[in-house]
Amino acid sequence: MDITEKRRKTMINITYFAMFIVLYYLFVKFAFWMVSPFIFAFLIAIILQRPIRFISRKTPLGSKAVSVVLVLLLIIAVAAIAVLVGYALVNEFIEFFNFLKAKLSNGTAFIENIRNSVDGVLVRLPKSVSDYLRNSIDGMTASILKLSEETEASASAASSGGLNLSILKTPLAGLLTTAKQIPVILAAFLVGVVACVFMTSDYKAFTGLIKNSISDEHEASLVRAKHIITDVLGKWCKSYAILLFITFCEVSVGLGLLKLFGLYKGGYIIVIAICTALLDILPVFGTGTVMIPWALVCIFTHKVGLGIGLIALYVIITVIRQIIEPKIVSSNVDMHPVITLMCMFVGVQVFGVLGIFILPMTMVVIKTLNDEGVIHIWRNKKKEAELAAAEAEAQAESEAPAEAESPVQAKE
Repeated sequence: MDITEKRRKTMINITYFAMFIVLYYLFVKFAFWMVSPFIFAFLIAIILQRPIRFISRKTPLGSKAVSVVLVLLLIIAVAAIAVLVGYALVNEFIEFFNFLKAKLSNGTAFIENIRNSVDGVLVRLPKSVSDYLRNSIDGMTASILKLSEETEASASAASSGGLNLSILKTPLAGLLTTAKQIPVILAAFLVGVVACVFMTSDYKAFTGLIKNSISDEHEASLVRAKHIITDVLGKWCKSYAILLFITFCEVSVGLGLLKLFGLYKGGYIIVIAICTALLDILPVFGTGTVMIPWALVCIFTHKVGLGIGLIALYVIITVIRQIIEPKIVSSNVDMHPVITLMCMFVGVQVFGVLGIFILPMTMVVIKTLNDEGVIHIWRNKKKEAELAAAEAEAQAESEAPAEAESPVQAKE
């Protein structure tokens, strides 16, 4: 292949890759929410196919009747769990945020206390180092105190005599926006339920319609890609759900023990455990995002026992995470933390909160499909070496009988 042909092939690949990025951006940015009911309905239909076939074989009911019953039971179960658990969690979070609001309202005294504690530590350092650190801390605390005083002043002005209706502008706008979205959400939910029933009951007909519209070669690739995607996403979600649950249990038990020993006298253990577990599944952040600042604040506010307990809890969680994560997270869905962090950052900047999840999952799927040879975006030397070794082994096995017969033929 000459250099012109190589450049031509490279330009074609770049063009296809750029078209894919543009189409992916347009889909996620503008079309995802419009087709999301049908996407989730199709995923549920795929998940329910195995239990539908099992129940249809064991009972006289037809597959369509079983599909409708299973879909309705699944929706009722999910809705009931969401209502019961959501109600308790919402109340807990509301009380927790009110608690934080009360603490932050007295932020001036809290910051002054921390600064005095830090000054006691800086006295033991060399004068040049202590002066530099003290000036930096004074500037930072001055900014925080100014912001706190402005917040307290606006709050006192609103509660004193006159009515400051400007503070209601943002909540009322958010309330009106949410109210306008309720009919759209209900319509999307109803459409998703109906689509889920039809896709589940007529799964073979629906997938047959797609298969009949493409060639046999593309059909085989599509079926293989479907199996790979469902397997990868299933393992990915299952692995991180297990890690999230383990971290939640560790934080809950750890804070419960600290409270039992009298070191932690606060509440909201469930809320803190949920927030810490959600941060722990994110790369780079982890439990240290909550535990280390909390422990430092406790130490500076003369709650040394609680601070040491939180640091010990953080060390235990980190050690357990390092031991169990390689065993839980499968290697075929693993992706380097830097790539995952980059996908999350780019996803947030481009797609908002949705991008935190959808862009890393997309990269996992693309990486797996490329590793399995379904698509060819970049070279996979490891896969090429495995294929070359398999071909060499197959060729050696095919040549072995001919070599074994040659002495016999020579004797004859």
